[in-house]
Formats: sequence, C-alpha cells, structure tokens
Amino acid sequence: MMQKQEFLELFEAATKAAKSAARGDGKSSSPAVSRCVDAMVRLKEAPESLARELVIDLKYPQIGTSHSVLVDHKNPRIQSEAKLLYFRWLRYLYASGRKQSRPVLKKKNKKKLVEEEMKISKTTGDCNRDKVRDILAKALSKVAVEMKEGLVSCDSWSVAASVESAMFEKLGSFEGTQKAKYRSILFNMGDSRNPDLRRKVLLGEISGERLVSMEKEEMASNKIQMEVQNIKEKVRVRDENRVKSMMMFQSDSTIMI
Repeated sequence: MMQKQEFLELFEAATKAAKSAARGDGKSSSPAVSRCVDAMVRLKEAPESLARELVIDLKYPQIGTSHSVLVDHKNPRIQSEAKLLYFRWLRYLYASGRKQSRPVLKKKNKKKLVEEEMKISKTTGDCNRDKVRDILAKALSKVAVEMKEGLVSCDSWSVAASVESAMFEKLGSFEGTQKAKYRSILFNMGDSRNPDLRRKVLLGEISGERLVSMEKEEMASNKIQMEVQNIKEKVRVRDENRVKSMMMFQSDSTIMI
C-alpha cells in the first residue's frame, strides 16, 4: 500500500516533469510528458485516507499550489490526467461530507466547472471510448434521483471517465473478445433494477479497477444475486437427493442379492 513518502515523491516527480515538458516542445510523445502522466496515474492508486490527509486536509499546502502547474498545463495529456486526478480527490471530499476549507484549484463557478468536466470526458479522440464514457455518465447521473436521502454533489462525468480509463487499461479496445465484458459492465451499470451498483461506483465504494475485475454475478442486483443463489441451492439439494436415491437403490439391490 502506498505510503506518505511515496505519495509526496510521486507528486514532486509529476510537477518537475510537467515543468520540464513546459520548457520543451510540449509534444505528447516527449519523455517528460510520459513521466508526468505516469506519476499521476500512480497517484490515483493512493488510498483514500492518504489522499484525504495530504490533499484535502492540506497538511502539505504545496500540493495545492503546485497542482495548478498540472491542471493548467499546455499539454492536453498532462492537463486531462491532472483534472481526472483532481476530481478523484474531490470525490473523496464529497464522500467525507465535509466542506473544502481551501480549494486545491483556483476557484471556478459551478457552470465553468461542469463545462470542464464534460470536456475531460471527451478528450480520448476515440469514438468507441467516448461512447462508453457517455453511457457510463448517463447511468451514474441516475443516482441523484434514485437515492431517497440527500446526495452530496458528485460528478458523474469525471467518475465515468475514471471508470472508462480503468476499463481501457485492463481490457483494451472495445472490440474482439472484450466486447462481452464491456457490454456486461455497461448493462449492469444502466440496469434499472441495479441502483446499488451505480451508487457504489459513483461514491467511490467500488473503484473502476474493482468494477472491471468483478464477475457478472457480482455486478448483478441484490435481487438477482438472491435468485441465482436460490437456484444454486435448489440444484444442490436436487443433486444430493439424487445421490441419496442412487445409494438407497444400490443398497436395496445388494440386499436382494
């Protein structure tokens, strides 16, 4: 599990690489851009408790001030990955139910923030990937309506982008043998009978990485899981009775001989 020192070193590495990329040609293929993006991808693996301690509680204010170097970067890869990282940290804040005392980013109005989030979800340049993000975002947007109690504002677009990125990293393109897994995830996320899965994904209880690794039975709604369990139990009882009947028949045959 990632520790405090590794987190700080990764953030420092990302910041230095971003500054180096800004001084260079800024091409997405440059080594500095790759180093920066790789460091931010690893930062997303940090445990929620660690991210909350170092970022949300602002015990290390340099993270907040340096983060603008990343989110305002001229390179689209660095900027996009930085914003996805920020919105992940922001979800941790929402889930904790606390208000942000000092913003990690410079303050933006709600409309501007939503516009940026929507833009992030459309930066892949791949029509199949963008379609998957759109489907996920629409499914996640249902949660606010489905939850009976009040829901602290969560961003369905950034969560959809994060989940799709995990799917793409693990499964590759939406083609070939992986289509079935993609379709299974998208179906269960949008299933009207499966609000719990959407809620858990939106609130970060189920990460994108975890969602990709789940079997279709695990993703199914509680009702369907219970139905499947009942069917398995009936099959088990039937098989046991069949074995018992065979044993009794064999025993009777032995006695008759």
